[in-house]
Amino acid sequence: MRVELICIGTELLTGKVNTNIAYIGARLNSIGLELSNEITVGDDKKEMEKVFIESFGRADVVIMTGGLGPTFDDLTREIASKVLRRKLIFDKDIMAQIARHFIDRNMEMPKNNESQAYIISGARVITNKTGTAPGQIIEVKSLKFKVKNIVLLPGPPAEINPMFENTVLPYLKSKYEQKIVKSKILHVYGLPESKVDELIKPIVKSENNVFFTILAHLSVIDIKITVSGTDEMLVDETLNKIKTEIYEILKENIFGEDNETLENIIGNLLIKRRKTLAVAESCTGGLLSHRITNIPGSSVYFRAGIVAYSNSEKISILNVDPETIEKYGAVSGETVLEMARGLQVISKADYVLAVSGIAGPGGGTAEKPVGLVYFGLATPTERLVEKIKFTGSRIEIKGKSVNYALDMLRRQLMGTHPI
Repeated sequence: MRVELICIGTELLTGKVNTNIAYIGARLNSIGLELSNEITVGDDKKEMEKVFIESFGRADVVIMTGGLGPTFDDLTREIASKVLRRKLIFDKDIMAQIARHFIDRNMEMPKNNESQAYIISGARVITNKTGTAPGQIIEVKSLKFKVKNIVLLPGPPAEINPMFENTVLPYLKSKYEQKIVKSKILHVYGLPESKVDELIKPIVKSENNVFFTILAHLSVIDIKITVSGTDEMLVDETLNKIKTEIYEILKENIFGEDNETLENIIGNLLIKRRKTLAVAESCTGGLLSHRITNIPGSSVYFRAGIVAYSNSEKISILNVDPETIEKYGAVSGETVLEMARGLQVISKADYVLAVSGIAGPGGGTAEKPVGLVYFGLATPTERLVEKIKFTGSRIEIKGKSVNYALDMLRRQLMGTHPI
């Protein structure tokens, strides 16, 4: 059983990051199908035709993304119909849906959007509730090609994901599901990737038919456990057994599972304890507040977020003593503690996080290098300060700083410490 993915768009060959590969590969894997090959091709008629013919000749299922827009370089429908020797047929119902998309937005529909209402003869239409390009599922019975099913999808992830989830995946599952595949992702903070690997290695070695991966990003370590089989009860039992064993080893360093995030976990802890939070930021520039307020309902516990980037604002807004900055510097434990204390007085929040550091690439010294970040935490009963030296780009240092601050608060709320 061979499944291939063709991603169409010159922009994908000139720097644009393609997240569709990871998403589609993971979702196929969930029904026991593996992505055998991925080809990226630019918006060139001859090159597209060549790639389509080759892929149709060797794969059972071909999924194609991109090239379904209304512009001159959107060629997927045209080339696919040519290779399959099927006509493009104008669909009035689809045209009405596209027109409605523009009416609902109080916009006039451009003439070229009419091209998106053409469907390859015999195709099943996949409704696009987000954009104007419908998808298509084509069943093929041909002596010329090996391919049995071709799926055409638009390129934007916001359009692909619901179309794939609601239509394509159930369709492929009904036709090709060969085994049950289930995964669990455990999110870890407070340990380096190498230490996590060392600690869970005995579990990994003891399981023969289980697939493990470890991925590190901005100091968060993700452990993915994948179990497959034909007996769903046995698959669930194995997955839960391994999860329990890893929890016993890593303990509270595991902060969440699957789609859970540090900010999501913290929000739940604050609600459970009926506590409030405020943050005073310098080097993170509002990123910490952004992450916290990404959670729906965060207004229940989040009081305030202040970006006091300059020394003058630290003094005037957060009431940091000018002598503290003069003596210790803006990037210091003394300053972040005063930032946290000042905002706690202003906001009346139970917990206040404060962050100040040097994100780089310039501004560092031998005494205070790029990547040095101080964290202050004011609680109802005490004030804590920690410092860390991060590595990476400016964006990475900001991201790592936010994760550290969130985990510092998480551990305080839970009363735990790194192992």
